[in-house]
Amino acid sequence: MRVPLLLIGLISSNSLASGFVSGGISRNVMKLRGGYDATVGADPTTPIQFFLLPNNTCPYAQRTHMTLKELGLPFDMTEVSGMPKPDWYLKINPRGKVPSLRVPSVDCAVIYESSICDEFLCDYATKMQVHHNLLPEDPFMRASIRLLNDHCDSVFTKTQFTFLMNKDDTKEDELCAEMENALGAYEDALVESNGPYLFGQDFTLADVHIFPFLQRLVITLKHWKNYELTHNKFPNLLLWLETCSARESAKESSMSKEKTIEVYTRFVGADYKFGGLNKN
Repeated sequence: MRVPLLLIGLISSNSLASGFVSGGISRNVMKLRGGYDATVGADPTTPIQFFLLPNNTCPYAQRTHMTLKELGLPFDMTEVSGMPKPDWYLKINPRGKVPSLRVPSVDCAVIYESSICDEFLCDYATKMQVHHNLLPEDPFMRASIRLLNDHCDSVFTKTQFTFLMNKDDTKEDELCAEMENALGAYEDALVESNGPYLFGQDFTLADVHIFPFLQRLVITLKHWKNYELTHNKFPNLLLWLETCSARESAKESSMSKEKTIEVYTRFVGADYKFGGLNKN
């Protein structure tokens, strides 16, 4: 029986195990570009194919890249270029966005949307008996992580990009205050958990989910708004950002400061809407 293209259910651990490299050792990265079907040349034994933009410029794809590295799962990486996206990629993800995952060992099942990809990878790793703390088993902890992640996607990112892209000087203070108010949820979480991470001693999907956006915030808002997070308002959040930035998963998935400014220069110049996050 064919596994549905969009993987939404649980898959037996035996079928998952067939595609993994012993010991969960990461494979060499394979970067296939262009408008041709990049899946044709993929190693058929690849447990996971990870699709992202060239140079890993997308914060949503960075979430999934970090999750893969944190879990130590073997994967191949395919960079998808071109706009609009090539037809072969639209067959994988009809929304044309990144990240997407494709699992050749399970009838080429496909998963997309970063939060779904990341939770899937955690469940995938658990079924492979890979120990991790990214998504705890406790249902209350899982719900708390999801709620904080929802705050990121439905509240914080809108305030971040609306402030960044604002051209009306009379709105600057109001938009900055809205962003800082949204950031307060993370400062409060760190105070409550006593750090170093959002839910205490363990680095979880809550940290993965927000990190790429905070990383871009400190660079872009300093460059375009002369704004910085201050220690008197966000002491714990600044320490958290430093701690997360030192993790190998963050180092391997991050753009440089110079590359970040280069990428966002195009966005700012074009009044980019960031998928509706820019409310100006």
